[in-house]
Amino acid sequence: MDPFLPYSIPIQGLKIGIHRFKYTLDNAFFRQFEDSPIVEGLVEAVLELDIRSDMLLLDFQLEGYSEAECDRCTAAIHLPILTERQLVVKYGDAEGDEDDEVIFISRDTPEFNVAPYLYEFAVLALPITNTYDCESDPNPPCNRDVLKYLENEADEGKSNPLWDALKDLK
Repeated sequence: MDPFLPYSIPIQGLKIGIHRFKYTLDNAFFRQFEDSPIVEGLVEAVLELDIRSDMLLLDFQLEGYSEAECDRCTAAIHLPILTERQLVVKYGDAEGDEDDEVIFISRDTPEFNVAPYLYEFAVLALPITNTYDCESDPNPPCNRDVLKYLENEADEGKSNPLWDALKDLK
């Protein structure tokens, strides 16, 4: 059975207008993609599909987290994922006009699978570094020992007389 079957929208059977779909992207979903940067996580996705006579407008709202190791203190953290994206699906041939936000499909296409776009938008919402403002959490997951060590290293570099003497050699 196709693991992405629940993410296929039967566009031929839907009337013109706005339709809402909700999806839960969990570990099983992310494991379907090879070399996924999100191995474990939970993302709630809301899709608002606006069917028009000449195109489909898909508005995605994703909110959740990805489990990761903090780049600052190496603690296990829930890296926040929060994004809003739009995808335009037009009927017809691409004719060289296709870009990242516009997809072309045939008018007789019976269904449209949104799984690759849900995955792509979740991955694009990840920050470049695995850190976030965890100090605002009621119970920050920070590894205090590592942070203390890093603070001591930074303090030692400020007033090292040997380095100060070397700097004067210029």
